Amino acid sequence: MSGLLSTSLSGLMAAQRSLETVQHNISNVNTDGYSRQRVEQATNAARFTGDGYIGQGVNVTNVTRSYDQFINKQLSSSLSAFGDVDRYHRLATSIDNIMADPSTGIAPVMNRFFNAINEVADDPSSVPARQVMLSEAEILTQSFNTMSGRFEEIRTQNNNDMIAMVNDINSYATAIANLNLQITEGIGKTQGLKQPNDLLDQQDALIAKLSAIVNVSVLPQENGTSSIFIGNGQSLVLGGGTATFTTMQSTFDSNRLEIGLKTTNSVTEITSQISGGSLAGSLRFRDEVLDPAQQKLGRVAAGLAMEINALHEQGFDLSGNAGEALFSFSGAEIPVIKSAKNAGNASVTANFQDVNSNPSAAGSLDFSDFKLEYVSGTGYTLTRIRDNQVINLTATETGAGTNVFTLSSATALPGIDITVDQNAGVSGGDQFLIRPTYNAAQKMTVAIDDPRKIAAATNIELDTNGDPVDDGSGNPVIIKGPMPGDNRNALQLANLANKLGMLGGTASFNSAYNEVVSGVGTLTRAAKLGASAQETLLNQAKGARESLAGVNLDEEAANLIKFQQAYQASAQAISVARSLFDTLLGAVR
Repeated sequence: MSGLLSTSLSGLMAAQRSLETVQHNISNVNTDGYSRQRVEQATNAARFTGDGYIGQGVNVTNVTRSYDQFINKQLSSSLSAFGDVDRYHRLATSIDNIMADPSTGIAPVMNRFFNAINEVADDPSSVPARQVMLSEAEILTQSFNTMSGRFEEIRTQNNNDMIAMVNDINSYATAIANLNLQITEGIGKTQGLKQPNDLLDQQDALIAKLSAIVNVSVLPQENGTSSIFIGNGQSLVLGGGTATFTTMQSTFDSNRLEIGLKTTNSVTEITSQISGGSLAGSLRFRDEVLDPAQQKLGRVAAGLAMEINALHEQGFDLSGNAGEALFSFSGAEIPVIKSAKNAGNASVTANFQDVNSNPSAAGSLDFSDFKLEYVSGTGYTLTRIRDNQVINLTATETGAGTNVFTLSSATALPGIDITVDQNAGVSGGDQFLIRPTYNAAQKMTVAIDDPRKIAAATNIELDTNGDPVDDGSGNPVIIKGPMPGDNRNALQLANLANKLGMLGGTASFNSAYNEVVSGVGTLTRAAKLGASAQETLLNQAKGARESLAGVNLDEEAANLIKFQQAYQASAQAISVARSLFDTLLGAVR
């Protein structure tokens, strides 16, 4: 009788555990990262009797979760890949919208500026026409300023997002480490025979969130914990311990954030090791889209100002005075930043070359930043950062004993002149960052406010045939005093609109700007296609996991009925056993 009762009880308990597990699945149908669980059962060892082996019921051996390491790894990789391209695409789209929008783009404003110059050429004595030209020049510089300012706003927001991502990485790492300790404790209670399924699900969910920010490598340990690594084996989580990631300012630029790993005594930069996830997308956007777009925009602004100023300074205004620079564009626009690691205190200045002295100066401007490094003696190297091309420079002293040097090379410098003052000392390995076009668009302004100062005239005397009169030394005769009807310099200024003076003499100002717009558009389009493809792969990975580990309510409802019936049947068997026992007791009495 006891055998019947114990067998029935074992079935009752097994059905109860199954019902509890089914209800647990149903309750967590919407829980992120939850894996469907099921009760594993095994037959109890049979009891031998003279009539043979009599079954002793069922035993619950384990509660397992539906889990596949390969599918989880595939999901983690897909999350990292999609996080990267999606973040890159969304940020690149913001730049593309700014540059291509007719209301904010530079091209239509530039066209109106040159149209205003043509109006002055048509009537050089008209002060209202000159005022319109000055107003259009103001609008043009404001457009350059505004667009560059928008780029800086996006840069600031991107930096803030990167800081938030690094904080999330540290937060997830701490949570995973804490779960490692709980998992170890949970497995230890069963001598390694049972798994704490819910804790493992929570850990997988955190790893998935971490993977969306940065690509990670997960190494399962024998004790059930997971070790997490980033980049080239940089440890993030080991057992219950975590590393601390941080953002750090670049050596040369406080607005440029790098990713660092904190150790006991220092912080090691690991930016180049970051791959995958939204953090990598932010870094790639900055390096491939934002910085080049801002630098190329600055190149257009610098080239335009250099060409206009050079020609404007050759002309004469309405009062007969020599022309001044139309745009404020001295060497102050070229920041030179000294590395904090320099042992010496030498100072470096850089200026845009004079187009009148070097007609190809604007065309030779390069949008890249440059790193200047002192080697020894009179030797310097100038490295173009965008592709690490090196130009060897020689320092030539500008005057005896001044200890001030101009730098030159066998190949032409990229539209800039560099001067080094070594009076405060210079040491081998000292470095300086030179940024010719980075701030050019942001600092561009109009230098004159009097329309009469627009230099529309050349004041060159012409003979009866309309040819310049020679002063006897090969130079034209310049008439002193006003020439209100002279529009020859204004015509030359207007012709600059079509001059192929940019990009090595292959593009006009509008073409150079359109090259920036099309470049950003191409990268944005490629990112959109990449994001679409990765989203498809991510959905496939999610579908694979869902088909394996997801909770199907219809299936769970069927299981609920099945185990309910098993429970009721076992309960009925217990009732029968009790009835038989009562009958037996009654017979004995």
